[in-house]
Amino acid sequence: MQLRIAYLCGTMSWGGLEMNQLRNASWMMERGHFVQIYAQENSPIANSIKENNLPFIEIKAHKNHYDFPRAWQLYQKLKLNKIEHLIIRATFDQSIAASVSFLSKGKIKVHFFMEMDFGSPKKQFFRTWRYSFFTSWNCPLEYLKNQVLKNTNCNQNKVNVIPSGLDLTKLNLLDKDTARTELKLPQDKFIFGIIGRIDPKKGQLLALEAMLKSTFNDFHLCIVGNPTYNENGSYLIEIKNFIRINNLENRVHLLPNQSDVSVVLSAFDWTILPSDSETFGMVTIESMACGIPVLGSNSGGTIELIKNEKNGLLFETKNSSDLEKKMDLIVDGRIILDHQEIVESVQKFDHHSVCEMVEKLLLS
Repeated sequence: MQLRIAYLCGTMSWGGLEMNQLRNASWMMERGHFVQIYAQENSPIANSIKENNLPFIEIKAHKNHYDFPRAWQLYQKLKLNKIEHLIIRATFDQSIAASVSFLSKGKIKVHFFMEMDFGSPKKQFFRTWRYSFFTSWNCPLEYLKNQVLKNTNCNQNKVNVIPSGLDLTKLNLLDKDTARTELKLPQDKFIFGIIGRIDPKKGQLLALEAMLKSTFNDFHLCIVGNPTYNENGSYLIEIKNFIRINNLENRVHLLPNQSDVSVVLSAFDWTILPSDSETFGMVTIESMACGIPVLGSNSGGTIELIKNEKNGLLFETKNSSDLEKKMDLIVDGRIILDHQEIVESVQKFDHHSVCEMVEKLLLS
């Protein structure tokens, strides 16, 4: 049965949330469903939609709360296109999506796919009222489902676990020598890699501090990513100053965001995820799918994804000394993991399985 689905993304950022929204829309379209993606003109996601020849519908910027005029405009577009299901991922889009459900008298079903964890309880009356208009609330991991049940008044029957998916066929691995040549990285060094936004919460500076403390002075660190959208780049400047002051120019490599993450991962020996907390680290499962183990912060969804000394290793969050100890264990060869076991640990996130779960949800 063909479903008529709209994916709404009103943000102007370009990160895991937006990429997951675009990926899922593309996969559901490939599976024969009617799909449209609603976004602001000239937003990063809109540009990517056009580059990939996906169906784009322009929306105007809307407010975080109670933007009823924009909600009415969006509802009219959805109604005209006979949309049955509206999928959102950003909390920024919750209010307008709830308004669409209200305006359609529940004929347009709203499904929220959670991407960020809670910083505090969300039990205020206006939030409870808003959440009541959602047909489903979907969490990528079990710990987030428990968080939703604890910190909201959302109907527990609406809360599900559906992970973010990964198209395993798109990971075009190169041999390590070729990847390092392409990225201009040294061939004969042990390389840790960090992929993600250049942002204080992503912890790149923490990894540099651990590197400086290490008893080994021969391994390298490759940091891949762009500064957070609309930021002034001060954190990147801080990183560059740290590298310069501590004479790490020959051991630290700064690369902009890469279109093909598998090329970058092919060049790494281990991936580091030094974030304060990751709800569901896509880089974590991408790295493991490539057979590259992950040294991750002992917080958030990373705890559920990394099985210690099976597909990676955990370190104490925000603790550069503990990170340094774990890096030293790895460089010293005292942590050896099985490549096949690492790859097999993320097969459950294959996009076909995830799309089947989404279809089952929408059809129910």
